[in-house]
Amino acid sequence: MASGILLAVVVSVTAAITAGQQNSYEAQQRIAGALAAEELLGRLIVAEYSTLPTYHGQTENVGAMLDMNAQPMPELYGAIGRVVTVTTVLQNLSSMNVKVRGREVAVQTFDGNGRTLAEVRTFVPEPAAQSQP
Repeated sequence: MASGILLAVVVSVTAAITAGQQNSYEAQQRIAGALAAEELLGRLIVAEYSTLPTYHGQTENVGAMLDMNAQPMPELYGAIGRVVTVTTVLQNLSSMNVKVRGREVAVQTFDGNGRTLAEVRTFVPEPAAQSQP
């Protein structure tokens, strides 16, 4: 009887530890995915406005992400990929009754199963036309 109880306790503890490790790995992947998405979005929002559409569809496959110096990302990001979406939109600022043309830039990260880990997006307004002197 005591052996049966001890076995049940050991199995329960083992299952709890395994579930905890899985949850920890999942959280690590999501955090790394969010960081990778923010890193690329940060580079894109300072790019020349006219070049933003050239990034649409840019995909870095799992394990093939590059940093701003075109170097492989650290090992922590080895199980993550990312894709960029750029769309031209007309943003309605209803509080000021103004419409602003610009581009919505989104970066989505994913794992080896194609599951989305994180997505970040921002609106980049079209620059004002330069007047000629």
